[in-house]
Amino acid sequence: METPLIPQWLEYKKKQSMVEKNLEEMLKKNSHLTTSEYYALYQLKQNGCHMRLNDLGSYLCLSQSALSRLINRLEDRTPNVIQRKICSDDKRGVYIDLTDDGAKLLASIEYKVEAILKEHFI
Repeated sequence: METPLIPQWLEYKKKQSMVEKNLEEMLKKNSHLTTSEYYALYQLKQNGCHMRLNDLGSYLCLSQSALSRLINRLEDRTPNVIQRKICSDDKRGVYIDLTDDGAKLLASIEYKVEAILKEHFI
C-alpha cells in the first residue's frame, strides 16, 4: 500500500505559512512592503529591472485587478521604487522598470530575507 502524500503536503503548507508570516512581519517593519510587493520588485531585478506588465503578473500569479492594485501601491511610494512606461511600438503594452531607489530598497533587506529562508530551509 502506498503512503498517502497528504501528511507531507500539510507539513509543507505549514512551513510555507510560517515563512510567509515571518517574511511579512520583517518586510513591514524594515521596508513597509508586503510580500507581494517584495516579490514584484525581486522579479523586476531578476529580469534586468525591466518587464512587461503582463509578464510580471504571470510571474506573480496575480489576477489583472490584483496586479493593477499592487503596481499602483508601488507607484505611490516615496521615493519611487518602480516606473511605468508605455511601449513605444505597441501602445497597449506597458513596461514596469525598477528604479535606482527600488534597487536600493531591495539591497537593504536582501540579507534579512535570506536569513529567514535559511532559518527554515537549511
